[in-house]
Amino acid sequence: MVHQGGYQLTPFYNEFSIDIYILLDHPSSKYIAIDWDNTISCNPAFYQSIIGAFLQEGFKPFICTLRAPDKESIEEMRSFHEYHNIELHMTNGQSKKKHMENLGIKVHLWIDDFYPGIAPCDSKIFRKNKIDY
Repeated sequence: MVHQGGYQLTPFYNEFSIDIYILLDHPSSKYIAIDWDNTISCNPAFYQSIIGAFLQEGFKPFICTLRAPDKESIEEMRSFHEYHNIELHMTNGQSKKKHMENLGIKVHLWIDDFYPGIAPCDSKIFRKNKIDY
């Protein structure tokens, strides 16, 4: 495990730990998918600066969550996305990668704490990122 800027970086997925993982998917895309729960919600000010940096460099960051729009309280998430003028995608429990591909959006980077929410186990994205879980 590597410590950087107060954060611990690890190449291993641990479902019992709240860690943030970054996965490269489509290098030529400008879309950056950032999870809400246990990611942005843990440190909104930090992600506000990250989103600002991505926007400044011409990327298109957006919130991508497994939540359904009609179930849990989503007011804080909606306020964040409206304030930052970024898209909000709620997948209603569907694989995030599949949901975004169904919309025709290829994601450059996934920033998330929960690999299984992005794609099924043994997907190409995990092999490409040298992750085995």
